[in-house]
Amino acid sequence: MSGAVRAATTLALWSAAWRGGASPDDVLTAIDGADQRAGVRAATAEIAAMTGLPGPGSPTAGSAALLPLLRAGGDAELVLPYPGDLRGLPTSGELTVVGLEAGAAVTLTGSSLAVVPVNGHWRVFANHARHPADGVPEAHDRLDDEVARATRNLAALDVARQSDGARDRVRELMLAEAVSTPPAMPRVASALLATSISLQALLTVADSHDTNAVNLYQMAAVDDALRPLAIAIREARRAAVAAGVRALAGSRVPGSR
Repeated sequence: MSGAVRAATTLALWSAAWRGGASPDDVLTAIDGADQRAGVRAATAEIAAMTGLPGPGSPTAGSAALLPLLRAGGDAELVLPYPGDLRGLPTSGELTVVGLEAGAAVTLTGSSLAVVPVNGHWRVFANHARHPADGVPEAHDRLDDEVARATRNLAALDVARQSDGARDRVRELMLAEAVSTPPAMPRVASALLATSISLQALLTVADSHDTNAVNLYQMAAVDDALRPLAIAIREARRAAVAAGVRALAGSRVPGSR
């Protein structure tokens, strides 16, 4: 997954923490730490007029301009579109193109706005589509099933390979994709998010065909074996974020207003 997925995950969780009483400094530090420091801009003149954000062609506003939108936007919903699955996005239009290219978006369900990380900045669109996440138990069970299935299939293909370089690459990816979660994040959601990040790192390395597959048939077979796991990993991340959003938005930080 791209850095946009990490950025969108961070935004969704800290949006809920902000609504639950986290300090603006903590929220902005987390959001800016997701490498989207170039500010925020509305995607259309209509969205600019509705939100007060700068519109197309104007300089971006600072990331603090997101705070009023996040406070009033209701629950944040993480969307992770990919070719063949555009649930949570419109069937067509600029948001769909941009969201698919980024691989991630955050819909603010109370205001029907979507925020997409694009080339280092946040772009705000209108979005009435919804794609509710699975519950944590269902997502966890699905993930376990797909890990077991992928393991069996790869073993049957006899293409697995141990590699010091691969292990180092997995560690690098896990560190690069780690998400700064709010302190009040529920433990079960944090654990599922961490698992999805770890498995995504493994999947990324495996998907680079760093295996014993030596011909196109074997490479295609590896892709087929890993595809259901990739979907389960996405849905596990979405379930973890949804659980976190529900808990964080209802919490109140001691001393907060």
